[in-house]
Amino acid sequence: MVMILLLLSLLCVPACAEHAPVLDHAGVYTDQEIAEMETIINELISAYQMDIGVLTTRDVPDSQGDDSVTVRYADDFFDLNGYGMGEDRAGVLFILDMQNRYNYLSTAGTMADYLNDHRISEILDSAEESLYEGNYGEAMLAQLRKLGQFLREGIEEGQFRYDQETGRRLTGLYNKLTNAEAVVSVLAGLIVACIAYFVIQCFYLLKGKTYKYPLNADNVSVNMTKNEEQFLRETVSRSRISTDSGSGSRSGGGGGRGSSMHTSSSGISHGGGGRHF
Repeated sequence: MVMILLLLSLLCVPACAEHAPVLDHAGVYTDQEIAEMETIINELISAYQMDIGVLTTRDVPDSQGDDSVTVRYADDFFDLNGYGMGEDRAGVLFILDMQNRYNYLSTAGTMADYLNDHRISEILDSAEESLYEGNYGEAMLAQLRKLGQFLREGIEEGQFRYDQETGRRLTGLYNKLTNAEAVVSVLAGLIVACIAYFVIQCFYLLKGKTYKYPLNADNVSVNMTKNEEQFLRETVSRSRISTDSGSGSRSGGGGGRGSSMHTSSSGISHGGGGRHF
């Protein structure tokens, strides 16, 4: 009997870890809006292998103006309900906190590199007008479409992670060769190769030809001068070279290409951002 119960509990684990793409616990979306959201989410998950979830809730405690209450709720919901794909649990959870009127998204893993601070700001911008008008479904659809745009564009050149509390940089700059740079590089290489080819060809065309120079007195002259230099004194200057490169500056709220990171109560590193409506 004990073995049967153990097997049943193990079989239940994958099912418990599954979650619907859209959890409208606050009841603010129509069935059609939920269907559209799920279509977008499923397509993006299939294409990029990173988890995406949408949650609306009225269960977040009254924050009394402390936005970290919603942040902790979103991070814990992500961590404890099986969100994230791969070893780094890559994914994003969009949450509409209807109790505190706060629109927030929590990122983790590789998704935090795709959605740096200024991209998160743009996502929030895309929903702002609809949220103020009470069109919550339109607002979330706009955010999901913006997310799809950024995933298609890829991680931005110069992206890095930094600690939200200290501003200390956590990763190096992400560098990639853009399509425009690749085309320019190929064209520049072709131009240089063509120039080298024609120069060498011109030199080889001179093969077999001779030149005669009349060496008579009218064409030849020699002018010799005497030049003397005296070393008088030596002066040596010394200056200190600074080795302090600094620890980087904070770039949250849309500055630079940084992804602001913090650690949730379960020890998982999260990025994210939010805005009241």
